[in-house]
Amino acid sequence: MGKHQVNTKKISIDTDAFSSGQISSKIWLCEKLEETISSEPLNIWIYGGWYGVSAFLLLSRKNFPIKSIRCFDVDESCMSIADTLLENWVWQEWTFKSFTEDCNDLDPVSGYQGHVPDLIINTSTEHFKDMDWWNKIPTRMKVAIQGNNMPHWDHHQHHADLASFCEQYKLDRTLYSGKLDFKYPDWTFSRYMLIGEK
Repeated sequence: MGKHQVNTKKISIDTDAFSSGQISSKIWLCEKLEETISSEPLNIWIYGGWYGVSAFLLLSRKNFPIKSIRCFDVDESCMSIADTLLENWVWQEWTFKSFTEDCNDLDPVSGYQGHVPDLIINTSTEHFKDMDWWNKIPTRMKVAIQGNNMPHWDHHQHHADLASFCEQYKLDRTLYSGKLDFKYPDWTFSRYMLIGEK
C-alpha cells in the first residue's frame, strides 16, 4: 500500500454525533464564521471536540482561513475516531490533530505542544461543569461558542434564552449572536451562538 497505510480497524461510535441537530448546528457555525471572520489563516483550538465533525466541515468546505486545528476532548475514545475521520488532514503535517485533554487544564496563552490558538471554538458549553476553560481565554482572543436550552442528564450549563447565554459569556467585541430553533414532531430546543473577541 506504499508509504501511507489506511486504518481499516472497526470502531464503535455514538451516532448522536451525526444527528440532524448536531450537524445543523455545526453547519451554522461554519456559515457564520465564514461570514464574520476574515483574516490570515488561523490556528484553531476546538474544545469538547468529540469526533471532530466541526473541524471536518470547516476543512472540507474550504471557505474559512485555516492554518491548523487542534481538537481536545476529555473522552479518550474520541481521539482515534476523530483522527480516523480527519485522516486526510492528520497526515498532512498535522493540519488536524486530536488530543485527549481536559479543556479546563489548557492554557491558550502558553499553548499546547508549541501550538498557540488564534481562535477557540466550543460548541458544547453545556457539558462543562465550571468556567475554568473560559476564564483562561485571554482578552482579544477570537472565540466561537454554542450552548442550548435542552434538558439533559449531562448538561451542566442551562440557558433559557440567548440573552442569558450572552450574559454568561461576555464578549468585548461581538461579531455575531443568534439562535437556531429545532422543531421536531415530539420535542423542540434552541441552540445559541456567539462569535467575537473575549
